[in-house]
Amino acid sequence: MKLKTKRVEEIIVPPLPEYSYVCNGEIVSTECKGSMIFRDPDFITIQPQDVLYSFSLSSIVSLKARGRKFRRWSHYLNSYHIQLEGTDTSFLLSSNGFITIYVDGLDFCGVSGDVVYKEYKVITTKKDYDQKLEEMLRLKPHLVISELRDLWISITGYKVIYIDNAIRKELERIVGVTRIECNRIEERDCTTICEKR
Repeated sequence: MKLKTKRVEEIIVPPLPEYSYVCNGEIVSTECKGSMIFRDPDFITIQPQDVLYSFSLSSIVSLKARGRKFRRWSHYLNSYHIQLEGTDTSFLLSSNGFITIYVDGLDFCGVSGDVVYKEYKVITTKKDYDQKLEEMLRLKPHLVISELRDLWISITGYKVIYIDNAIRKELERIVGVTRIECNRIEERDCTTICEKR
C-alpha cells in the first residue's frame, strides 16, 4: 500500500531525489507532465564517536567540514538554530546508530525555500526490534521507516525541524499525494510508521 501524505513533512521525508514529479496524485522520480520538485541537498553525518570527542554540534561541524562547507554549515547553525539535543546524544550513544542532518533547498512551482530535517538510523535484529523502535519513537520523529530483511532490520526516523513558510505554503497544495510503498502503516502519537518487507 502507498503512504498517503497527511502533512507537508511527509512530502519532504524520506529525502526526495534531485528531481521528482507530482503525477496523478503521486510523487514519482520519472518525468511526466506534472509539477516538478527540485531538491538541492547539503548534509552532515554524526556518529557516536563524534559526540564522544565533542558534545556541541558547532564543534562537530568544525571537525568534519572545511572551507566553503564549513562556512555554509556555520551559517545553517546560526540561521536555523540547529543543535544536538540531549535525546539525539542519548540515541547515538545507546543505539550505536547515526544521525544525518540535511539542509535542502527545495523549488516547487517557482517557489524556493530551505527545509531542515534530521535522519536517525539504526540497524538491529528481530529480537531487539521492539526496543529499538521504542527508542526511535522517543525522538518524536514525523515518520519512521522500518525495513525488514532476513537477518537484520533497518529503522530510520525523520524529524523535520524547519521549513521556510513560502515553500511550506506551496507544498500544502499537494498534501494527500502518495509517496512511498509500505507493507503496513501505523500511526502512533504524531508519528507515522511505515513497515517494508
